[in-house]
Amino acid sequence: MIYRIIKKLLAEIINAEEEDILPETELEINDRSDAINIARLVIECEKSFKITINDEDVHTFKCVKDLADYIIKLKSDD
Repeated sequence: MIYRIIKKLLAEIINAEEEDILPETELEINDRSDAINIARLVIECEKSFKITINDEDVHTFKCVKDLADYIIKLKSDD
């Protein structure tokens, strides 16, 4: 469920097909455009899941699975 929502959000942000977003899809920041897209993804995830993602944790998300695992852990700690 969480992964599917992240996948949908990311696909909308980067204008891609949802089926092209895999758990291994990288979230690395290579340029300003990547940084903006990741910031948008984090904000949309915070809204969708009603959570707060710590700024210092964002750099640890190397791929979509990392972000999904982080959100799963946050939600399980509620």
